[in-house]
Amino acid sequence: MNFSQRHRQEPRSRSTRPGVASVDAVLTSLSGALDAPTGDEMRLTVERKRLAGRSSIYFVRSPTPIEGQSRWVVKQPHTEWAQDDLDSPVTAQQEFLALTRLHSHFQEIGGHSRVPTPVTFLPDVGALAMEYVPGRTIRQLLNYGSALRPATLLNGLAAAGQFIRHVHALENLPPRTIDLQDEAHQVMAVAAQKLQPLGLSLPDQVQRTLAEFPPLMASSPQVWLHGDFGPGNILLADDGSTVGLDPALHTVGHPEDDVVRFIALMSGSIRFAPEVLARPAARFRRRLETQLLRSYYGSQTYPPLFELRYLHQLARRWCRSRELVQQNERRMLVPMRLQVVGAQMCLLMEESSRRLVQSFAE
Repeated sequence: MNFSQRHRQEPRSRSTRPGVASVDAVLTSLSGALDAPTGDEMRLTVERKRLAGRSSIYFVRSPTPIEGQSRWVVKQPHTEWAQDDLDSPVTAQQEFLALTRLHSHFQEIGGHSRVPTPVTFLPDVGALAMEYVPGRTIRQLLNYGSALRPATLLNGLAAAGQFIRHVHALENLPPRTIDLQDEAHQVMAVAAQKLQPLGLSLPDQVQRTLAEFPPLMASSPQVWLHGDFGPGNILLADDGSTVGLDPALHTVGHPEDDVVRFIALMSGSIRFAPEVLARPAARFRRRLETQLLRSYYGSQTYPPLFELRYLHQLARRWCRSRELVQQNERRMLVPMRLQVVGAQMCLLMEESSRRLVQSFAE
């Protein structure tokens, strides 16, 4: 078990999540949809479950194959869940439609990227069923051992960049002109709204860069957003494919909104805390970032909007990370953990600010 697994957020109790279906209700609904055989020895069973904040997930097995499959994943989104750095989950029906649309899209373009095959929508339990795909997520590969043997992780990040490129190519939408100075001011506004009440602030260098940002208009693509593109939602399947999990396709926005979330979740993790004291340790983290970003953008330079949206996401992620520390850590360790989180976020913000300034100097 790696560090990130030991310190992930514990699920709320079921009593705090209205509408969570019982195991029996889930199995009855799926059995009916699959027209599964009856009888005690033929019944579907839940081999494991994960009851987390954003969804309840059941891994279901059949003793005999049904239409060539014997394992499924049933997901019940908790649409009432809210957190500051991420939209609330879409409904089961919306996610089922998103999976169906992307499944067809990836079949048309071919290649190694895909999503789990959607199986059925289960309206009576507010859930959807999909193909079970064995494999490991990028999040599971983000451990200290990968620094010594990074090939699988680096290849996975390149594949993740290609996956989200394909998602963003789902529909050709008109670009939109954006005011980058306004984007810079929005970062300062979210810092004032979210960080200041906690006694926090943007690093001085970052504040100066944003305050002095010149008036500049830019054209940016618009895309259907995955909505929760992160290391935990990219699965490197045992069959060699790259499988994207939990797509929403609920919002049209700039592609950077998906990309910055992945980078913020990966680079803002506590697993990279050693670089706070030993800056050379940051080389590996930057190598991981570069692998994904070059795969996505197809170049060594990234638009200023990436850095501005990244700074925005980091400010919100700082708040969320503090919340997770306060929920999950032993009380005596909380002050130290909060200091580490703050130092790591400031380091990432300062790096981004320098890249932003450099992008205009070149």
